[in-house]
Amino acid sequence: MLAFGKIIAYYMGMNSESVKQTDNRPKRKAPKTAFKPGQSGNPNGRPKKGFAVAEMIEAKVSDDDWAEILAKAVEQAKAGDKGARDYLTNRKDGLAIATQKIAITELEPLTGIVIE
Repeated sequence: MLAFGKIIAYYMGMNSESVKQTDNRPKRKAPKTAFKPGQSGNPNGRPKKGFAVAEMIEAKVSDDDWAEILAKAVEQAKAGDKGARDYLTNRKDGLAIATQKIAITELEPLTGIVIE
């Protein structure tokens, strides 16, 4: 007997023994297009991705250019530009992970659920 059937029987006030699994139906024949045992559903695999943005930037911007960009960001951050400060902080330490604390004051017990 299915555990779900027992739960339903409990809620309906029925005797759990009177709930029987009635699955005497014959199995459905698999369609001709069904995958055979051992056959992959995706034989060519996942499609290749195009260029990532980071790779495109790396290909276009030289090390000297990066040094200039970084120097300009430092200059702007020292002048009080919040965006430049955030840019430098995120590149140095990585993006901050957002966290949230949840306070649970009282737990109520679960009732009416039968699991066998």
